[in-house]
Amino acid sequence: MEETLQTSTQPDLRKIQLQIDGADVLPTREEFYTNYPFYKYWGSQHNQQLLTPAGISIYIHIPFCIQICDYCFYMKDLIKSKDQVNEYVDYLCKEIQLVSETFGLQRREVHSIYIGGGTPSVLTEAQFKRIVDTIHKYHKFGTPEFSFEAEPGTFSKAKLQSYKDSGVNRISMGVQSFNDEVIKLSSRKHNGAQAINSIRMVTEMGGFQLNIDLLSGLAGDKMNTWEESVHTALAQGVDMLTIYKMKTYANTNFFLKGVHNNEITLPDNEEEIGFMQRALEIIDSAGYQRWSNFAFTREGCINVYAENTWRGQDLIAYGASSFGKIGNINYQNINNTALYFDKLKQDQLPVFRTYNTTSKDAIIRELLLCAARLSSYRKAEFMQKFGFDYFQLIPDTIHQLEQKGYITGNREELELTRQGVLFGDFVGKVLASAVKDVLGKDKIGFTY
Repeated sequence: MEETLQTSTQPDLRKIQLQIDGADVLPTREEFYTNYPFYKYWGSQHNQQLLTPAGISIYIHIPFCIQICDYCFYMKDLIKSKDQVNEYVDYLCKEIQLVSETFGLQRREVHSIYIGGGTPSVLTEAQFKRIVDTIHKYHKFGTPEFSFEAEPGTFSKAKLQSYKDSGVNRISMGVQSFNDEVIKLSSRKHNGAQAINSIRMVTEMGGFQLNIDLLSGLAGDKMNTWEESVHTALAQGVDMLTIYKMKTYANTNFFLKGVHNNEITLPDNEEEIGFMQRALEIIDSAGYQRWSNFAFTREGCINVYAENTWRGQDLIAYGASSFGKIGNINYQNINNTALYFDKLKQDQLPVFRTYNTTSKDAIIRELLLCAARLSSYRKAEFMQKFGFDYFQLIPDTIHQLEQKGYITGNREELELTRQGVLFGDFVGKVLASAVKDVLGKDKIGFTY
């Protein structure tokens, strides 16, 4: 049987043409794509960025406290002995070595360090030095911002000098209130005078940028006591004043006493808004600038650690319950000290849970943490990262925020008004919801 050779009919290219860049184009077989964007768009402007390993920030959690504050929801342990802290430092140093070697972090320069808690200033000078020496051994140092949380009454001049000698250049002090009755209702051990003495000790030592925290909405606070605390804080000439809203979480004594048992009276939302409005008036008149929707500075001081973290720099987390980020993976360490020890005994990383950040998540995170927290956020920065203009992504939402007085009409940056500062995280939630709605209209959507 003779084999029949079939011939194919050549397609009519005009009938199968498609649009490219808005024009009808005949199909071809000329191209063989191996990359994108196409090589003709490549240049040398980012060569140095490739050749320089990306920087990192470091967070170290010290969970020990001399008292448990009634509002605190962080992972903490009541300090009972020096040996208890020594054991924690042993495992913390082991984790620093294990994480650094596992992820090859020795070549990545440390841009900022934050030691928080808990109350890190309960560490002895020897314990603190051991931690710092270990960080130096397993990380590359330039001249990072090095922040250390120090509670009033828990450090001496000798301790301060040891911090300074070890490279600490920023002290963050959780004062919360200068009113003795308000302090007492929070179950804190110091008083207003001791807080002022601790602040003066830091300023007289010199060499530190000093931040102090206040909490707006503590039990017992009234407008007059709140004004007293804000005026007293500014009178100390601190470099940065941070004001957080007190939130009553279910795992705090404030929740038990104020919500469940009605033993204490907590300011309601309307009162707390009034406190913050008054604080903004006082702060503005004192010549401080808004750095974020809850932090105010003088002479251009900023919080490098917070800004790097918000802008998505890798954050290496050390210690029980600490949160970090490497690449697209966000992670939290085990939040139980004994279980944290057990993992490290087995030479295993003490990771509890993780989250893989998608491209959509990254866009929302940028607007939620940068655009709504920093007093202003340049459109050019967003476009460089993501390739498009957020004003064009959610124009109706941007217009609504402007019309209702949360942002200015500036189209080159997203700039908060005073009302926007007052409700900064609400602005962030509105932005995030709008972007999520736009990006969630495809079939992939969101799982949360």
